[in-house]
Amino acid sequence: MEFTEADEGASVFDADREKIGVVVEVRDGTAYVEPEPSLTEELKAKLDWGSHEADEDAYALRSEWIDEVEDGEVLLRTRPEE
Repeated sequence: MEFTEADEGASVFDADREKIGVVVEVRDGTAYVEPEPSLTEELKAKLDWGSHEADEDAYALRSEWIDEVEDGEVLLRTRPEE
């Protein structure tokens, strides 16, 4: 899966539909997710306000973990594909 800047600000949910983070940056097609970001960071990513580069608290989202991406939401699989 290839992400674009349009995916920045997308909410990330686990397989139980619990929100676990937000895509704060997309770099070279890879989405970086900040777990439970502050409201300020989430708004900056969603509204493209200023710099919202991934920091040490953001993690690369591997494509094999993703079940679907739709309407600004990323849904993760129960477990990665083998």
